[in-house]
Amino acid sequence: MRIEWTYLRRYVIITSKCPRKDIDYMAKKNSKRRFTLVELIVVLVILAILAALLIPALTGYIDKARKSQVVAETRMLTQAVQTEMSTLYASNEYATLLKVGKNAFTAAAKGGQPVFDYERQLTSLAERYNAIVKLSEVPSLSDGSGSFFAVANYKCQLKWVVYSDGKGYYGVYCQADGTVTGYSNKEVTGYETYYDTNIGKVICDVTADVTDPDEPVPWTKTAVYYGLGLLN
Repeated sequence: MRIEWTYLRRYVIITSKCPRKDIDYMAKKNSKRRFTLVELIVVLVILAILAALLIPALTGYIDKARKSQVVAETRMLTQAVQTEMSTLYASNEYATLLKVGKNAFTAAAKGGQPVFDYERQLTSLAERYNAIVKLSEVPSLSDGSGSFFAVANYKCQLKWVVYSDGKGYYGVYCQADGTVTGYSNKEVTGYETYYDTNIGKVICDVTADVTDPDEPVPWTKTAVYYGLGLLN
């Protein structure tokens, strides 16, 4: 049964003889507070300002975290590639590779497909690639979503490792600087296009030792960064 407050108020005053000021206080306390349109607009504006401030900061934090992750995975991959290359250099097969190759040869290849046609008689390329993937313990390489290519000199000393996690982030190991740097796909634009024939392979090239940026060879720092799209 619903009793209007006006009538209840009169009843309380008459029957209980409560002071009028107490009745007024009770009436105010029980009244419902409603937001005005202006107040709602102010709240929405404040929320919009907070979102504008927090979203870029959150996005930047996520980007930094993913770059740190891809750097860590590139380091693991680099160690695995160098281990396999050192094993190759100490093996009898290395002499065979030198005879087959001219200025460059493929040391490892996903699926066993070498870069150069004259290397088709080599049979250990896929096994070496699989050994690198297993040794690196990089999840994206194990499940096939990620990829990489690497370049060494003729003594199997590693010079470059370029790794893609398959999620829009890249790690680049540069032996000349001794650094591993993470990039997003907004920065690296030439991995899949410029280096499409190198992806999934480890290549030994006599020109990998060249550091002069004016030399017309593919593995100087300037040449690689240009190919990746890091130099405009």
